[in-house]
Amino acid sequence: MLNLIAVAIFAQTSISIGVGNKPDSVDKARREALADSLAAVRASRRDSVRRVRVVKDSARTTRKRERVLPVTPQVLATAFKDERARRLFLDARAARMRQDSSIQSYDATAYERMSVGLGFKRIGRERLLMRTERASHVTWNRNIGAQVEVKGMRTAFPLMVGVSGESNADLGSDGAIPYFPGKETLWIGSSMAKANIEDMELIHPLANGAEAYYTYEAGDSISFRMPGGRTIQLRELRIRAREPKWNLAVGSLWFDVSTAQLVRAVYRMAASIDIWAVAKEEAKLDGEEDPDDDVPRLVKPLIMPMKAQVTAMTVEYGLHEGKFWLPRAQGMEGDVQVSFMRVPFKMEQTFTYASVNGANVVVPAFVAADTAQDSASVMRRRTARKNECATNGNRIRTVSRSEGAISVRMVVPCDSIALTHSPDLPKSIYDENETVFGSADRDALIEEALGMTAQPGFIPQPPKIGYGLYLTRYNRVEGLSSGIDVTQTLGAGYSGRGLFRIGTADLSPNVELSLARSDMRRTYSLGAYKRLEASNSWGSPFALGNSLSALLFGRDEGFYYRTTGVEFTGTKDSTSATWRLFAEHQWDAPVNTQFSVNGKNFAPNIFATKGNIVGGAAVKHISRGLDPRGLRVFGDINAEAAAGTFDYARGFFDVTFSHGLTRRVDGALTLGAGTSGGAVPPQRLWYLGGTQTVRGQRAGAAVGNSFWMTRAELGSSAVGFRPIVFGDIGWAGSRDAWKNPGRPLSGAGAGLSIMDGLLRFDVARGIYPETKIRTSFYLEARF
Repeated sequence: MLNLIAVAIFAQTSISIGVGNKPDSVDKARREALADSLAAVRASRRDSVRRVRVVKDSARTTRKRERVLPVTPQVLATAFKDERARRLFLDARAARMRQDSSIQSYDATAYERMSVGLGFKRIGRERLLMRTERASHVTWNRNIGAQVEVKGMRTAFPLMVGVSGESNADLGSDGAIPYFPGKETLWIGSSMAKANIEDMELIHPLANGAEAYYTYEAGDSISFRMPGGRTIQLRELRIRAREPKWNLAVGSLWFDVSTAQLVRAVYRMAASIDIWAVAKEEAKLDGEEDPDDDVPRLVKPLIMPMKAQVTAMTVEYGLHEGKFWLPRAQGMEGDVQVSFMRVPFKMEQTFTYASVNGANVVVPAFVAADTAQDSASVMRRRTARKNECATNGNRIRTVSRSEGAISVRMVVPCDSIALTHSPDLPKSIYDENETVFGSADRDALIEEALGMTAQPGFIPQPPKIGYGLYLTRYNRVEGLSSGIDVTQTLGAGYSGRGLFRIGTADLSPNVELSLARSDMRRTYSLGAYKRLEASNSWGSPFALGNSLSALLFGRDEGFYYRTTGVEFTGTKDSTSATWRLFAEHQWDAPVNTQFSVNGKNFAPNIFATKGNIVGGAAVKHISRGLDPRGLRVFGDINAEAAAGTFDYARGFFDVTFSHGLTRRVDGALTLGAGTSGGAVPPQRLWYLGGTQTVRGQRAGAAVGNSFWMTRAELGSSAVGFRPIVFGDIGWAGSRDAWKNPGRPLSGAGAGLSIMDGLLRFDVARGIYPETKIRTSFYLEARF
């Protein structure tokens, strides 16, 4: 299921994280003996399971064939926009399955990198959960196979520093091989090119029967002259999915006109993947039980929705010896959503060739190892591998890959320290490596080929209903509030959404209706709404952190008011920028509950000014640097203006800088300031105090139409589990008093940051004006 996402993040990555000290030899031997016995038990079970699986696979194959759409004369009549597209398509289809016998060998260097992030906000700072990279020397000979000699390999878990005693990640045990006969050129689905499509797999746009799923149009042409006078002509074939489905693609494919060989591909999937829905569909196809039966009823709302989207895939080839097109760079990026968590991912590969069909390409002769999966064979291989490092310093493994199409000899040095510090790797694992991957050129290709006009056909899909933790919140206005989210993918990039919510305390229905268009990198939306808004310029009062604080401790740091109106919004690249044009009516939102677990009463809410306004707002998000010990900069620049019952304009910035100060100490400094013009209503003033501004002071301790603040923090370099001391100072008041603000708010304290601020616990003592001690637990801290 979901081969593409699995390959990108998990199937090619094995990760183990241990806590504590490294084991001594006795413990290690004991665990190895236990592992041997467990492996034997598992192997014997696999023998019996495998026999049952063969029968199931046969039935599954039959059902999958029945699902494939037929290519009828009516389908063919609408598949091609012009005759040039039809001819190029047919030539490319034939070339895809044709074996090029003229390529006999090559000597190449491969570099691979995979990055996985983690965050609790759809739009927010970037955190790197894991990055792993590998450099390999790859030699291939048609008559022997391939040898992959790993030259460098390392992994970083920056969010786990200080938590994990040892960690390991592997990009895949078999290594990247740029070319072998029969290999899939589009890097889509499996590693072998398949002539026919399968409905529940990624549907290749050139496979037999693809005309039932795609339409084709000839695009631009490019010509360039080679040394010696030969002209190479490239032509674009634009592919469009007939309907918005997760296993179809939209994009552009470029081919060498003379050979119909693929030269460049830029594409994305036509729709996001509803992981749970696809799992249910596959279970039905396999004749297995519904996956819902395996998930407790109380657990499912905590992990839903589960979605993934592949926003861009690129493949680029280079011409060698004037006649061989071989892969040069490949990339894939997207993100996964699990409830309120967002996991962006990116995978990149580059290949450089020392020679093609050169006399100096040497691949040692070898015989593919026994790959039988019966228990006896598995145990024999396990025993043989134990003493490899002591014998020759390398772990050597020979396997047959891609359905027997190629034999591979993997050579991995046992010295993990030498692999980590290999000169074949970049200086730092956190480097952007622009010179290696050409990210700017790649982004330009994506921008050109995957713009808003590159969309699947307009065929509305069944609506989907969402509910769960990501829609649930608690505050002093609504009480416990949750809702139902109804979404429908319409096609051509359009989608509709309806959100219906009500709280137990105010019993006031909230409704949001919107129509959006997206190319997965930009989204534009037109909507109408009646909802509760927050005046806060920092933090997320409706997020899980503030909801838990309000429910458990009676501390709700949000300042709320109600709105109803219409808006037109835009977002770019998820973390880059957002803007909004609106016309709305605003009014007061009184406190409707005093319930909290500890029995503490909530503070009063603000008194919002009632009125009608028309305006606009924009936010530029800044996020630079991934190395926890290097210079990182992140924050927001905001601007807003409105006219109507009250006319006002306001702008502010909030930026945090962090850097390692000594070998064991890191520091962070936050600077923020803002001012305004006109008659700013109470609901658009700045409210200082609380966890996001001046800790140790209550939320709203200082209020005004201008402000400034500074937060300084010192913490351990152990990012995963970091003790911190801090001091905050800030002022808010009339912009006329900016030069003479009087004594500002202040507070100081100590805290604990977990996973680079994803989770944060603080104990703060106010210095001025209040001197109380306040404890707080919140999510998505700056440091």
